[in-house]
Amino acid sequence: MKEFLIGVIQGFTEFLPISSSGHLVLGQSILSLEKPGIELELTVHLATLFAVVLFFWKDIKKLFVREKIVNHPIFLLFVGSIPAGIVGILLKDKIEAYFESIEYLPYFFILNSVILLSTLFRKRYETQRITPLTAFIIGIAQAIAILPGVSRSGSTVSTALLLGIAPQTAFSFSFLLSIPAIGGAVLLNLKEFAVTDLNSLIIPFFSSFFTSLVSLFILRKIVQMRKIYLFGIYTITLAILIFVFLH
Repeated sequence: MKEFLIGVIQGFTEFLPISSSGHLVLGQSILSLEKPGIELELTVHLATLFAVVLFFWKDIKKLFVREKIVNHPIFLLFVGSIPAGIVGILLKDKIEAYFESIEYLPYFFILNSVILLSTLFRKRYETQRITPLTAFIIGIAQAIAILPGVSRSGSTVSTALLLGIAPQTAFSFSFLLSIPAIGGAVLLNLKEFAVTDLNSLIIPFFSSFFTSLVSLFILRKIVQMRKIYLFGIYTITLAILIFVFLH
């Protein structure tokens, strides 16, 4: 039952812009939930990766087109992946310290809210075109989201919208960008994967996989409606409640 719930929570919070890592820290600190083992953690992350690949399969096939290198989708995804890659490698230990305490979590939730609410002031014009510069800026937003409490999807989609990118394009690019990010995180920790009972991971895998698909459908609809800022109200409320709890 515990593994099933972890899969469900991971599936919903990974893609909705409310920060799965922030909710994990919150659960460990306030509800005294046990941190999932590396095997379970990798399993649910792998499930979310498969969900993204399935959901965006048509977009993934479009990556392999003939295009000038600077405008090629794969090149743009590479450029967008650079900031998170650098931050993840160079600051891994320092960032992990923030996952051990709830002390900084409300500040990160507030930052997440500011990012989401900023979409209320997005540019009026919209474009389907992503340039290397906009890809890099969106990548910086993804790097910031390594912090617990800051949503990766919320940061990247909101930044794309602020840059004047059309909602559907912002949504698609954001999650295509998540594929190397999630895949890289899984590969970095794969050496620690040591489990003898693979059957115990089947339930959390599929619960995470199917709830991830549901959350992707929900978020796509909300982004198309230009209502992603609503999640900012939730995370700032959560931040206030944490402040009250701590004091």
